[in-house]
Amino acid sequence: MQKRFYAPSGAGDPWAIPSNGSLQAITAAGVQVTDETAMQLLSVSACVRILSDTVAGLPFDAVKAAGTVRSTIEPPPGIVADPFGGTNDSRYPTRRLGLSQLMVSLLLRGNAYCLVLSRDRMGRPTRLRVLHPDRVRCQFNETGARVYEIDRMPVDSEDIIHILGLSYPEAATGISVLSYARQSIGLGLAAEEFGARFFGSGAHMSGIIEVPGDLDKERARGLKEGFTASHAGLKNTFTVGVMSGGAQWKPISVSPEDAQFLGTRAAQNLDMAMLFGVPPHMLGQVDKTTSWGTGIEQQALGFLAYTLNPWLGRFEDAWSAMLPKPQTARFNVDGLLRTDAAGRYAVYAVARSAAILTSNEIRALENFPPIEGGDDIDAPLNSNVKPTKDMQAGKSAASADALGAVL
Repeated sequence: MQKRFYAPSGAGDPWAIPSNGSLQAITAAGVQVTDETAMQLLSVSACVRILSDTVAGLPFDAVKAAGTVRSTIEPPPGIVADPFGGTNDSRYPTRRLGLSQLMVSLLLRGNAYCLVLSRDRMGRPTRLRVLHPDRVRCQFNETGARVYEIDRMPVDSEDIIHILGLSYPEAATGISVLSYARQSIGLGLAAEEFGARFFGSGAHMSGIIEVPGDLDKERARGLKEGFTASHAGLKNTFTVGVMSGGAQWKPISVSPEDAQFLGTRAAQNLDMAMLFGVPPHMLGQVDKTTSWGTGIEQQALGFLAYTLNPWLGRFEDAWSAMLPKPQTARFNVDGLLRTDAAGRYAVYAVARSAAILTSNEIRALENFPPIEGGDDIDAPLNSNVKPTKDMQAGKSAASADALGAVL
């Protein structure tokens, strides 16, 4: 069942919804902060990249529950394996790219939207299209249900997959992180611009030229412009200056440390790490202690538990609703929990001894091929070969002979 395709509205359309990047949002630091300009702050773009790439890179499976036992469905349904159609067609996004785009929308705008393009004979979605949040309008109708518009055109609510980030009760849409952290992000952008100007041409008046007598505006301007052209900028660093007519250069020295430039930048990195829930060491902040854990492994576990799991749960809920019951969608986070080889093998030994994992299941986790007899959960620990009937018969005959000899 093919659905209507909604193309982006033209740039010249007077009824088009304005992009968030075109809205004026000047902060107290004098910097405009939108989703586009916020990504120019290195710590923001790093947090968005880390979270979106991590979520999109995790294996995504469909599982079926039978009581307390869950089994992975092979092969997985198309809506899980290739929801955006890019696996065999380069014109469309791959699963990884589509999930990454949805995650970027969630992080910066608080909402992520997909349009259902096609359904199977049972009416379940089989193909999705990622939508830019600026194209979608969501609100409640008189019955309290969400209704949607794409480019100001009504669309069936059943054809929209809406993933919400942090949101207020009775709110139709999620909260944009940028709208509440605008001042902090603006301060970081202002600090970066200050640093660039400091090394480019000076973010403050670096000195004065003192001459005897009075100069009119034209001569003063000419002296300033000539001196700036010869000595300002990185390429003119350490050049020799010559001044005539009794003029004297008196520098005004203000170091970046005195202006708290470096401290401001470090504080902004920590603020962005706190805002997005990213461990500081992932942003290069390794000079201070952290409450995320005592080692990289513990910090990775905290990152999974307190940052990734809430985002993964939102995607799993949205995709599970598109699967037939009792199937559910689930991210496989085992790769994030992998320790060093010695630690993994110690865990495998315990799991094998307790009959939790078979030899072939352990080998699969390490990307090794299966072996004969490796699927027997009760096989002896020192042997992966299941005894055959001939071996059992030979063993019985040998035991009988030995018993006869004794008698």
